[in-house]
Amino acid sequence: MDIWEKYKSESNQTLCIIGILVLSAKICVVDGHFSELEKQEILKILPHEKNQKKIIEEILEEGAKDKNDISYHAKILYKKLSHNPELLEFIVAVLYRLGHSDHIYSEAEDIEIRKVASEFNITKSFLSKFINKINFLKSETTNA
Repeated sequence: MDIWEKYKSESNQTLCIIGILVLSAKICVVDGHFSELEKQEILKILPHEKNQKKIIEEILEEGAKDKNDISYHAKILYKKLSHNPELLEFIVAVLYRLGHSDHIYSEAEDIEIRKVASEFNITKSFLSKFINKINFLKSETTNA
């Protein structure tokens, strides 16, 4: 069953969270494995109550196993969030952070994140500036 069909009766807010979880899972599995470190990073980024942890982990598993590609899910999430470009940019930032969380940022992860940015209508120039800023900030914290 399609993940969006399964959760279609949920609120828009819940559907957005599900979309973020599915995109996150897709990024984490693209390099061949979904590490516990990546899962913990998602749980740190996404505010949740203690009793919600299990359902979040279940949705992550569903997202990782889902047969649809990341563009499919990004298109659906864009339809729900196109009115909020800042949130879309934040989601891309989260995906970029997850791609680096296991200290291995692969070309495949980069390609998938760029697909999401494209579906979200985030321009290449914005994405490049954003990635350069993140890399700069990352180098500052490692050199401090």
